[in-house]
Amino acid sequence: MKKITKKTGINSILGLLFILPLYWTIVTSLKGKTEIYATPPSLIPKAPTLENYTRILTLENGIYREYFINSLVVTAVTILLTVVISVLAGYGLSKLKLKGGRVMLACILATIMIPFQALLNPLYMIMAKLHLLNTVTSLILIYTTFHSPFCIYMMKNAFDTVPDELLESAKLDGGGNLKIFSKVCLPLTWTSIATIAVYSAYTTWNDYLIALVFANSSSIKTFNVGLTNLAIGVYGTDWGILTSGAMMGMLPIMILFLFLQKYFIKGMLSGALK
Repeated sequence: MKKITKKTGINSILGLLFILPLYWTIVTSLKGKTEIYATPPSLIPKAPTLENYTRILTLENGIYREYFINSLVVTAVTILLTVVISVLAGYGLSKLKLKGGRVMLACILATIMIPFQALLNPLYMIMAKLHLLNTVTSLILIYTTFHSPFCIYMMKNAFDTVPDELLESAKLDGGGNLKIFSKVCLPLTWTSIATIAVYSAYTTWNDYLIALVFANSSSIKTFNVGLTNLAIGVYGTDWGILTSGAMMGMLPIMILFLFLQKYFIKGMLSGALK
């Protein structure tokens, strides 16, 4: 009983430490400019206000809304491409018994070990030669390329859990590869598909480095880069704008995870582990 109580206490302390930055961001976003810079800082807003949220939505003719929409478009298309590529590749590597399949999988997994920073300069040169710099297309291609290896591995393992006997029965009933794939395999691997969708959404939405390097044009900036430009200036940081923008930026991923969290957890257990 003592061990359980001690473990619970440690977990509670760790939980509070993780929640504290989020709490402080929420509190700061609800403070007026004077209270934000007051000393000592207040743990609870004395006069809560939505002024910072109003300011960021109207700042520079609503430029933050454009950044937000850019992020939504890039994230949505990246999720779609990543899911389609990963599901098809995972099915092929798992169930079609491709010649050289193990070598292909090893090569795919090897790409995960290469740090993105090492490829930054070559990627920039490739995008420049293809005339794709400062385009939404470059962001989508890069995100999809770097998300796919891990997602393919997860989907391959997820399809491995589907019994071959089930596929053989479907073939005896006259089902072709396409019908077996769509009617048998996909319904049984839905949790893993939801998992790679959440993973792709989270990593794309929260990225800063790729968007900073490959999308310098104001019209295609994502909300992370745009928010930094709006909040951090020559004369210091506008913490009201930064925290309110950060809170608004969290909402899409939080909503997505709330709806898909049970599938995400199941998928991580069934697809990532074999």
